[in-house]
Amino acid sequence: MPRAPRHKSQKAAFYHLYNRVAGDPKYFPFRERRVARKFLSLFERYLELYFCSLASFELMWNHFHSVVFFEAYRELHRDELEHRARLRFGRLWRLKTRHWDESHWQQFNRDLFDVSRFMQHVNGEFAKWFNRRFGRRGPFWADRFKNPELLDLQAVQNVVLYTELNAVRAGLVERPEDYRMGSAYWRWADKKTDLLMPLEELFPPERGEDAFTTYRALLYYRGAVATKDNQAVIPDSIVRQEEERGFARPGVFRQTLPFITNGVAIGSWQKVSALLEEYRQKRHYKRRRNPIPQLGGLFFSLREQRSHAFSPG
Repeated sequence: MPRAPRHKSQKAAFYHLYNRVAGDPKYFPFRERRVARKFLSLFERYLELYFCSLASFELMWNHFHSVVFFEAYRELHRDELEHRARLRFGRLWRLKTRHWDESHWQQFNRDLFDVSRFMQHVNGEFAKWFNRRFGRRGPFWADRFKNPELLDLQAVQNVVLYTELNAVRAGLVERPEDYRMGSAYWRWADKKTDLLMPLEELFPPERGEDAFTTYRALLYYRGAVATKDNQAVIPDSIVRQEEERGFARPGVFRQTLPFITNGVAIGSWQKVSALLEEYRQKRHYKRRRNPIPQLGGLFFSLREQRSHAFSPG
């Protein structure tokens, strides 16, 4: 049976992009610095090529999380397409495109706004490099990547915080900005800031606070609460130190959160209901589905239907 089509918005959209390494759960290829650097360099390269922006990122030892905003498709001028072809192929771009007709350029134009093509390049090129470098055969990734759409700002904020707390939850660091393979560190150390979306767009400041203070408060209060048993958290003593620097309000994140990576979309009841109705009209759902409340109704998610529907990853 052919694979079900992947959910992708026809409009500008945020996605939570996630994938995990195949094999033994204790196999940690990204623990080796040169491997992690290679993956990061590829991710950064394609962020520059595609019409997308990075909201958050965390590369763990055997998986990664990211929140990426993709712009809505638009037709590009040939000069812009040729510029992007130079980014894609380097000095060989004229050789690579010499037989392209108008249909090839149109497809290239569409690809530059497509989350699937972005991830095919990142995951595919890295897997080829890794297998060649280490004399390995077989699939590097455990499955198709996952890309739940984040339907509103609250969903974006929650998944940004979830992403940047992965290293804390795993017990690798006590402060999220201490983990160098993640966007919390990049923001704190003022590195790679040209790749990251401005915090003002993700965490609009409240009560006169700046966006960085609002973001840090939410990150630390969220990180101080375990989401499941035996999970590491930010110690209370560190949270109190940060409170003295101006943090003002706690967060709520006490449940295990499979919906963050699985499923189709995350957002308010109205947003998820609208998307659900759209797919019912297209006959993607043969059995009844409803928006699923998460965190006591703080927001909702849309679960995939396992047969004759679409796949989350």
